[in-house]
Amino acid sequence: MLLTRQVVCRSIMAMSFRQVWVFLAFVSVTTLAAVQSGPATAPQAPPAPVRLENGSILYAELSKTVDARKAKVGDPVTAVLVADVLSHGKIVVRHDSKLMGHVTEAQPHSKEAPESRLGIVFDKAITKEGEVPFQSLLLAIRPAERPVVDVPNAPSPLSNSAQQPTQTQHYPTPQGSNGPPRINYPIGEDMKSHDRDIAKNGPTDIDGLSLSSAAGGGAQAIVSTQRTVRLESGVRIELRVTGQ
Repeated sequence: MLLTRQVVCRSIMAMSFRQVWVFLAFVSVTTLAAVQSGPATAPQAPPAPVRLENGSILYAELSKTVDARKAKVGDPVTAVLVADVLSHGKIVVRHDSKLMGHVTEAQPHSKEAPESRLGIVFDKAITKEGEVPFQSLLLAIRPAERPVVDVPNAPSPLSNSAQQPTQTQHYPTPQGSNGPPRINYPIGEDMKSHDRDIAKNGPTDIDGLSLSSAAGGGAQAIVSTQRTVRLESGVRIELRVTGQ
C-alpha cells in the first residue's frame, strides 16, 4: 500500500501543473458519478402474461354486421366485451376490450343450397397490456339490445296536459348500477349456470337461426334454412374459453 502511494506521488510530481489539474478533475468527476449512480439494482422481472382460464364465459357484442352472402373464409370479425372477466377475484380482461376473430365458413341461402351457414371463431382479446390469445367455442347468440320507448296515452281533451307523463327512454343497463357486470363466479359454477341457461332458453332466440357443428366438425356455425344468415351489428354472443 505504501509503495503504491509512493508511485502515485512520484507520478504527480513528474506532471506539469496543467497535467495535475486535468488528473484531479478526472478523479473528481469519476467519484461524483459513482456516488450519484448508487448501488446497482437488480432488473425487474417482466409481469406474468394474462391468461384466460379454460371454461371462462365471455359475453360480447358484434362490432360490425357479418353477412354470409358477402363474407369469405378468413375475413376478420370483431366484437366488444360487455362484462369484465375475472379470475380468482381479479379482473383479467376488462369490459370494452376488443375481441378479434375470423370467418370459418360462409354459405348463403339458395335453391341449390337451402341451408345457409355462417361460422365464426374468436381467438384473441386486445387489452391495454397487449394481446391475450385463447381458443373458444360459440355457445349462444342473442338479439342486439335496443332502447325501449314508453309512449304515454294521448291525453283526453278534459285532462290537464301538464300532468301527463313525458316520453321516456329506457336503455339496457348492466347488472347493478355501479358499472358493467363482472363474471366473478368460480369457473365450474359459471359453466354449470350457463349450461342450465342454454338448456332452458336455447342457444339462440333469434327467429330462424340455430347453432350447429361446423361442416367438418369442431367450431359452431349459425344456420338457417329460411334465409341467408346475417348477424347485425350489436348482436350478443356468448363464448366459452377452451384453451390458450
